[in-house]
Amino acid sequence: MDKVELSKSLDKVAYVANASKVFRFMRQPVKYVLATLYRLMIFPINKRELRVKCHTFYNDEMMIGLPSSTDIYLTKGKSHDSEIRLARFMINYLDSGDYFIDVGAHYGYFSGLGSLLVGKQGRVTAIEAAPRTFEILKENLSKKTNCEFLHGAVSDESGSLTFYEFPNLYSEYNTIDNSQFENSDWYKKYKPRAVSIESLVLGDYLKKQKRCPKIIKIDVEGAEFKVVNGAKDYLIEKSPFVVLEYLASSRNNEIHRAAAALLVDLGYMPHAINENGTIRTLEEIESLFVDEKTDSDNIVFCK
Repeated sequence: MDKVELSKSLDKVAYVANASKVFRFMRQPVKYVLATLYRLMIFPINKRELRVKCHTFYNDEMMIGLPSSTDIYLTKGKSHDSEIRLARFMINYLDSGDYFIDVGAHYGYFSGLGSLLVGKQGRVTAIEAAPRTFEILKENLSKKTNCEFLHGAVSDESGSLTFYEFPNLYSEYNTIDNSQFENSDWYKKYKPRAVSIESLVLGDYLKKQKRCPKIIKIDVEGAEFKVVNGAKDYLIEKSPFVVLEYLASSRNNEIHRAAAALLVDLGYMPHAINENGTIRTLEEIESLFVDEKTDSDNIVFCK
């Protein structure tokens, strides 16, 4: 698929995502009922993921775990507005031969899109810490010759650390710091399991690569500062785009603010992603959440 076709296909994801529940049911009644019943009736009892295959808007077959990726299952894409705009940004800025790094890759949705965009001459590195999630990521990327997948947590020092892995519905909250969720209503029912995993320092890893990444995407639920801090020397020398999932102040975003401040110190400026995937400079990040009435977004940092 070329970029025009990708954009049109992504338009369909946005359309379905913004449509009514009745529309989504009428469009795919069997899949809709399966996903809904599993989330509401089965998962609360067994707390186990249901692995199913589906297709993405970029024509890739992908293994996912329900109920966490119900949006991909029903719309062929991650359906939050910020994730649709991030996909558009990638379509606009990633080209054949580029290098894309996906830190906190989850099941590999954005890694797969990156793989298509950079082509055979490009490269994708997908990094995921959660053991169960990594199993699915590995399956999704193992046949892509331009992808590598690493199991580990990205931090500012190497060694072993404790990582908290939640049941599937909350797997996108997997983190090295579970205290941020302890006051959430769902936490009492879906507590994480603690696992010991190895950490890697992104700056050290990048120095070993012969490619300079065009885009580094970071979605790590509370480890944002550690990821950036571990790459700061590299980021002083090089100028990749850094895309940071950023939370509003209502969601205890101290770590995100610290990561953003460090990036600014390194010569980066924050940018919002427009509806068409272009970017605009932000004088102040927090005002974006007030203007857009949202509690999370992907902020692009570039020099």
